[in-house]
Amino acid sequence: MAIPKIIRVQINVDAIEKKYLYKGKKGTYLNVALVNTPDSLYGQDYMATQDLPKEAREAGERGPILGNASALFLGDGKPAPKQEGNGHATGATAEDDKVKDLPF
Repeated sequence: MAIPKIIRVQINVDAIEKKYLYKGKKGTYLNVALVNTPDSLYGQDYMATQDLPKEAREAGERGPILGNASALFLGDGKPAPKQEGNGHATGATAEDDKVKDLPF
């Protein structure tokens, strides 16, 4: 199986549990886990969840689902065409590259 060169992630920032954000040397950080979902009905390769600290996980807490992600497989420098049915590769569009109304 080919290794993705890019994983494009879409995050719903409203779903972030802000109590688990933490300060680092260069800013405020959020830990995100990508869960492989190759059989997804929605054509996405991964589900993005907020990764919680060990103590919270051991207490039974689960991080909220923040969004999803698609793997892009690059060969000759161009995105691979979208593969119907299994959702393993998507082609990038100019619309995908636009950043819209970020709340931060």
